[in-house]
Amino acid sequence: MLRGLMVSVSLIGFAAPAWAGDKPLYQPAPAWVKQAPAPDPTKLPAEKPQMLISDQQHRIVDGGVSAYGRSALLIANAGMLNEAGTLRLEWQPDHGDLIVHHVRILRGGETIDLLAKGERFSVLQRELGLEQKMLTGVLTATLNVEGMRVGDVLDFAVTVTNKDPALGGQASTSMPVFTKPMTVGFARNRLSWDKAAAVTLRSYLDDVDLTPRSVDGFDEVELLGPLPKLPDLPNDMPLRLRPLPMVEASSFADWQAVSRTFAPLYATKDTIAPGSALATEVARIKAAGKTPRERAALALEAVQGQVRYLFKGMAGGNYTPQAPAQTWNVRYGDCKAKTLLLLAMLHALDIEAEPVLASIDGGDYVPRRLPSAGAFDHVLVRAVIDGGSLWLDGTGQGARLADLDDTPPFRNVLPLRSAGAELMPLPIRAPARPDVAIWLEIDQTAGIALPTPYRMRMTVRGQAAEMMRLVTTQGTEDQREEMATNIANQQIANGRVVSHRLSFDEAANTGSLEIEGIAPAGWTRDDSKRYRDIDYAVNTIAFNPDRSRTLWKKIPVSTGGPEKMSFTRRILLPDGGKGYTIEGDQALPARLGGMAVTRSFTFDKGVADVEDTISATGIEIAPEAIAAERSVLTTAERRTLKIMAPADLPRTHELRARAKREGRLKRLDALYEKAIADSEPGDPTAYDSRARWREGLGDWKGALEDAERMVEIEPSGANLYFQAYLFYVLGRDAESLAAIERATAADPSDYGALTYYTNRLADAGRYDEALALIDERIAAGGSEREWAMLQKAYLLATKGEAEAATALADEALGDKPRDAGLLNQRCWLRGQVNLGLEAALADCDRAIALGESPAAALDSRALIHFRAGRLDAARADLDEALALAPDMAAALYLRGLVRKKQGDQKGGAADIAEAIIMAPRIADDYTRWGITA
Repeated sequence: MLRGLMVSVSLIGFAAPAWAGDKPLYQPAPAWVKQAPAPDPTKLPAEKPQMLISDQQHRIVDGGVSAYGRSALLIANAGMLNEAGTLRLEWQPDHGDLIVHHVRILRGGETIDLLAKGERFSVLQRELGLEQKMLTGVLTATLNVEGMRVGDVLDFAVTVTNKDPALGGQASTSMPVFTKPMTVGFARNRLSWDKAAAVTLRSYLDDVDLTPRSVDGFDEVELLGPLPKLPDLPNDMPLRLRPLPMVEASSFADWQAVSRTFAPLYATKDTIAPGSALATEVARIKAAGKTPRERAALALEAVQGQVRYLFKGMAGGNYTPQAPAQTWNVRYGDCKAKTLLLLAMLHALDIEAEPVLASIDGGDYVPRRLPSAGAFDHVLVRAVIDGGSLWLDGTGQGARLADLDDTPPFRNVLPLRSAGAELMPLPIRAPARPDVAIWLEIDQTAGIALPTPYRMRMTVRGQAAEMMRLVTTQGTEDQREEMATNIANQQIANGRVVSHRLSFDEAANTGSLEIEGIAPAGWTRDDSKRYRDIDYAVNTIAFNPDRSRTLWKKIPVSTGGPEKMSFTRRILLPDGGKGYTIEGDQALPARLGGMAVTRSFTFDKGVADVEDTISATGIEIAPEAIAAERSVLTTAERRTLKIMAPADLPRTHELRARAKREGRLKRLDALYEKAIADSEPGDPTAYDSRARWREGLGDWKGALEDAERMVEIEPSGANLYFQAYLFYVLGRDAESLAAIERATAADPSDYGALTYYTNRLADAGRYDEALALIDERIAAGGSEREWAMLQKAYLLATKGEAEAATALADEALGDKPRDAGLLNQRCWLRGQVNLGLEAALADCDRAIALGESPAAALDSRALIHFRAGRLDAARADLDEALALAPDMAAALYLRGLVRKKQGDQKGGAADIAEAIIMAPRIADDYTRWGITA
């Protein structure tokens, strides 16, 4: 819905005059309204705004507000025509009237008056908020604007009246104001009030003149917009320091007046009748609780758990709460009703308590606001026990005794007292219990080079627990599985959920999701070191405030809250942890990036346990402290907690073979079997996971069995490509060629599959077909063009066209002479076909200098040295490459050849044998290039 077409006035609610009804009135604009200039689409500013008029005029009189609004909108395109085709106007008939002044279509010099033609709004009861637990009493009047065309101007004006007797003759109102770069033909904000009334105005923008002038016994202020552009400000600044594009007026003298006005609405005397159901509940709580804290907790639990939330704005209910007995009997109520109910129960339990008004999202801004009812949109209870304040919110969910000292994020509240009160700061504390607690166990006892069984448990409380309960009771199994997968993916990247279970602890009011699954190995290699990062707190906290602009240098950083998260990670290592060590901070500073943090860490008998807790307490970082705060976090980021693997750890294939020999794979096997058994009939992913697992173990036949099932279920390009590769490894070349042909037909965009296809065609002597396919890819251009040119050069060289291959390889890097990947590929190509070795050496040298990970380029350069007979240089490069990437089969195989030529027959044979275990057809590749053992 377009903003300009919805009359939504920030009024405080008001009782209907004698003529109020549930239908709009149709009358001319009142005499106090100043008419805007007629909209003229031919005389627009350079920005050509679509909003030609935005005219807001509010008048405060006799304790009520009349809010006039006029909009004129240029229907510039079909989308706007569709959206503006129905006018929707809202009002509350219990509090005032909707008066329609005109609805017109302006077309050239013609004015089409829809009201004069007899068009009228239809009225419907707008209870669309029921799904959000709101019963507002708002009515919606709608009018289909018939005959409107693109190029027309829709011009309409209405007034909404509002008066609420609960405010004791006081009134307040507010209006948003246009600011640049918003564009509008004519924008006005006008406020007027009886000169005899004590009305105060306030704007939250700089240099706005609110000096009133007297007109016909009324004072008024008029602002013509759009006003100057709001300054660009950092998103992490406190709310109270932001400019607010709004002007407001209020007749309340001060916050004490607001407090006194609302206090009588929350009187609790005689609200619980003896012998009533509510009295019985109070007696139960009094007997069950031995201390005031226990009784307060039980009363809060009853109000939160046994009375559902339903906002009630009907029948004068905007400010007047429902009676406690009625709330308890009907078992629903809004914040007002729940607060009064809780107050009555606490007073009956002899606990000191009072209601306080709050702003849910704008509490930090309240001290800057004009004293008015409109500064608040929530009410809760402040109880005093043992000299301390407890902030009890009946609309919350799942609070228990342990949570009694938790604080809401409202920052400033207004106590409601018959003598009046000033604003009271609400200090923020971290919750006593984590909002989310995650426990994750990674079982790597089979080895750190294997997929990893894991167990995870996430426990949530409050609203999150209720959401989890809703999914459990009303969601489908697919929805529950999707939820489990999404949650697991936040902690385990690229893992697989095998099973999940939801449970609830009614006493603690927590919900838990337990997951069992399979995760990747999760270890990282840095140079020659292999490690696993187990730091949650430091990797989670971000603190990057930008205060580079002059205007921003004195702005503090807001950290949000209150909230708390706990994360426990347990790593079970192989061989009782023998040879594994710990690096990084086993303890943390008390604060990182504005967050309160704690860490508990133990490492014993191959089990590493780390528990990190992060709490947001709502503190602000002063501008002069930002650098120091950032420095502490930066230092911690350089010392994240890691498990370091032994330096002499065998290669991956050997670790996997050892795990298999020692029978350590039973748990993984069972998880893969269960994943397959539980998978949907049309889902090949469980077979894919096990196929990759079997491939890693060197079980090529088992992997192929699973790949064939994958293809049966879903003959996608990726599945067929994998099947083709496994056929090739097992020496079934004809089947490999047929499968890769199907793969490229299924997904012609897969460049990897296309390259593999052309290689297999070349193996079969079908060079012309291979070259035709790669020519098509070169002609298509794109990011793979240079790689395709190098692949064509390889095909030409193996076909025997060396001169053409060399020229094409040189051409391939014409536009990207500093691309490390392409330089390495060209070097490798020349080594494969034994052409231009000195040029190849230069390519590899540059690739090593430019690249971030030089292992592949070192292997390529070693091949050049080998071709040139420089065995010692080749050996040095291969040793360095294998130190960086021990599982590089090509480097290991070539080193075996080098060692044999150097006279180390036994060592060379061992290297070659290991390489063949990792890549069974690798000898065929080198033989194809004329290199044999």
